[in-house]
Parts: sequence; structure tokens; C-alpha cells
Amino acid sequence: MVVVAAIGIFTAILAASIAMTQTDIKRVLAYSTLSQLGYMFASLGVGAWTAAIFHLMSHGFFKGLLFLGSGSVIHAVDGEQDMRKMGGLARKIPTTYVTMLIGSVAIAGVPPLAGFFSKDEILGGAFKNGFLWVWAIGFVVAGMTAFYMFRLMGMTFWGPSHVDPEKVGHIHESPSTMTRPLILLAIPAVFLGMAIGFPPETGLLHSWLQPVFEATIAASGRTEAAYSFLGIDGALAIATTTLVAIAIVVAWRLFGVDMPFWSLRSQPRPDRVRQMSGARGMSFLYRASSNKWWFDDLNNLLFVVWGGKLANAVFWFDRTIIDGTVNGVGTVTTAAGMRLRTVQTGRVQNYALGIAIGLIAMAVAYLLIAVR
Repeated sequence: MVVVAAIGIFTAILAASIAMTQTDIKRVLAYSTLSQLGYMFASLGVGAWTAAIFHLMSHGFFKGLLFLGSGSVIHAVDGEQDMRKMGGLARKIPTTYVTMLIGSVAIAGVPPLAGFFSKDEILGGAFKNGFLWVWAIGFVVAGMTAFYMFRLMGMTFWGPSHVDPEKVGHIHESPSTMTRPLILLAIPAVFLGMAIGFPPETGLLHSWLQPVFEATIAASGRTEAAYSFLGIDGALAIATTTLVAIAIVVAWRLFGVDMPFWSLRSQPRPDRVRQMSGARGMSFLYRASSNKWWFDDLNNLLFVVWGGKLANAVFWFDRTIIDGTVNGVGTVTTAAGMRLRTVQTGRVQNYALGIAIGLIAMAVAYLLIAVR
């Protein structure tokens, strides 16, 4: 379980760090998904099994909403996926904007939306079950999640437009076949946590899954203390919510608007993080995140370059040595057969001559042996 928790929480923070600087709207969401999957596996590793399933459910709704919303944005700007070429879309595609804002607030873990309940249970389970290092990393990831999601919202929807002038006139809200699913998914993104996860750790979902995990919890030898908002549970929830709020404000100030939050006409500052990356140590982190920690380069080196050379060597060995040996045996056998078949002439005289020569050879050999 420690290994599962370690791999899960490492995945969560690694993917979140990559999502921080990506400029492709769908790529941000893709790495966000990897990060949240890491959260779920970390939850399994620390023994918060119900919380893992809870986060899987809630994440399915708000991440589905966000991915479909990104498709609506891409449709509105005629196939563009680079957020640096967006901005100011809130006024032109309001339904997509509002639903994606709901999804962003939900995944950030702002109460009382769905993501708050499931993510809070994961962090609480890690802390109370003694996995303080998992809680600490998960706590940081919660702030990172809020930051990169509101970075996405700021670069896409707030401030002035950076859309290609040729595409500006074509920006329009998506048809109802695309916006209706966004609205339907926004409803559980808001209410699912309260519907099946409240009261925390004793809601409907917990009663549904209790028979599933009852034997496992008994075998683990641990008993779960009742949720107490006035105790450690409430303190952890307040701490996480405070961090999320700070991260949202920072992202809003860096990528959103100057003053105030409800104004959509202020100037965005999309280059502020790049400017900040000039600080000592930050430049490397920015480049590492932007280059996805060079995993693509590592993959290319290991599997394309070195793997390609190994494959070519194996192919040469197979073609030259293996196939050469098999084909050589076949060639020798065929050549020997072609030459030996000339012995068979079909004439009785030749066969009689051969018999005679054979008898003479045998007699000579016998005489030689006898003389000795």
C-alpha cells in the first residue's frame, strides 16, 4: 500500500507541475486528469478506499464537463487550442464560460461543490491514517490544481481578446447539442458532493460502499474515528480551502483581470509567470514544466533512438544470421540434391556397372585388410 500511495502521489504532483505551464487547453486538462488519477491511487494506498471511489465519481462529472467545455471553446474559435490566442471569450460564449467556471471551481475543491468533499476525504484519510507525507504533497497539489485551472480560465475567458483577427468575426456560442450536456454535467458538479457525500464520511456513498470494504477495514485492524468538524477534520478542511482560495486569487491576479473580479474588461497579464521564471531557480522549473520534465525527450531517446538502434541490430541478426543459416541449409540441400539426382539415369547397364564397381571396391578393401 505504501508503494501504491507513493506512485499515486508522485503522479499527482508530477502531472500537476506539468499542467502549470501548458498552453494547449486540452493538454492542461489531460495532465489534470493524470494528476487526479494519482490522487485516487494515493487514496487507495493510504486506506481511504471509499474516498477514492468518491473522487472517481465526482471527477467523472466535472472533468467530463471541462473536456466538453474545452471542445466548445475550440469550436467557437474555429479549431484553435492555444490559450495564448484566446482571451475575452466570456462575453461571447457565456454558457460555455459559466459551465466551465463551475467545473473549475469544483475540481479546485471549493466548498460546497463536489470536488471539495471527495478531495477533502482523501487528504483527511491520508493524515489520519498516518501518511503525513502523502497529505503534505496532496495539500500542495490541491493548491496547484486551483492555480492551473484558473490560469486556464483567465487565459481563455478573461481580459481582451487575443483571437486571430480573421477568426474574431466567427466566434459564437456552440449549438444546444453541445451546450446542453455542459449544463447537465454542471448540475452534479455542484450538488453531487452534498447529495451523496454529506455528512462527510457518513453520507449515502459511504453506506452504499460499506458492505464492499467492511471486510477489508476489519482485516486492516484499524477503526475510523467519527468525522468532527471542530476537530482535526475541520482544521484540515479549512487549511485546504484557504490554500485553494489563495491559489485562485494568485492565478486570477496573474492571468485574469486587475480590478475587480466581476469586470471582464481589464487587461490580462499572460506573461507574468514567464517573467517570474527569470528568477534564480525558477527558470529551470519553468522550462522543466513547459517541456513536461523532458519525458517526451526521454521517451524518444529510449524507445525511438536507442530502441530503434536495438531493433535494427536485432533485425540484422534475424535477417543475416537466423535467416541466413536457414536459407544456407536449404541452398546446400537443394544443390546437393540437384547433383545427386544425376546418378539416377534409369538405365540397367549403369546400375549393373555401379554394382560391379562396388563389389570390386569391397573385394579390394577386404584383400588389403587381410594382407595386413
